[in-house]
Amino acid sequence: MKRILPLLVFLLSLGGVGTAGAAEAATAEAGAPSERVAAIAPLTVPKLGIRRARIIPVGINVRGQLAVGPSVRAAYTWNRGVRPGQPGSAVIAGHTWSRGPGIFDNLGALKVSERFSVGRAVFEVSRVRKVRGLRPRAVRDIFSDRGPARVVLITCGDRSAATGVYATRILVYARKVRPKAAG
Repeated sequence: MKRILPLLVFLLSLGGVGTAGAAEAATAEAGAPSERVAAIAPLTVPKLGIRRARIIPVGINVRGQLAVGPSVRAAYTWNRGVRPGQPGSAVIAGHTWSRGPGIFDNLGALKVSERFSVGRAVFEVSRVRKVRGLRPRAVRDIFSDRGPARVVLITCGDRSAATGVYATRILVYARKVRPKAAG
């Protein structure tokens, strides 16, 4: 993980999370051995109407960006990164789509203290940000494998109708919490 992180840091600070075409979806991780990655529990975000969405582990594409696949209904996470619920920061990316419902179309509508889950792990939103770019240190922090268990949900925002390019990234930071007791 440590060998590839500097490349992700550099490229995310320049261009954000990229989408992958069919050839790039296979990913080319600079000499990384192919490995099987265990399935990740599904994502549920009640406020956004997301119920048990698949989270697909992906590598990085030839441009060094997270190789987010073509499905607008699935979410994606780095196959060499922290898993949701483990110590450190698990990054989960999803599409905003201009021609229909993308999984994270309304990600910016989440508010501090709202909850979501990945499998049985429950997370509480602690911060919502819209950014034009991220400095390398901020990207390192987002992908950090240190500290308490947390999740960062990320998507694109502010699409230009003229160019189709997204100018911003929406980031939702959440910390792992204990589920509320049934009662």
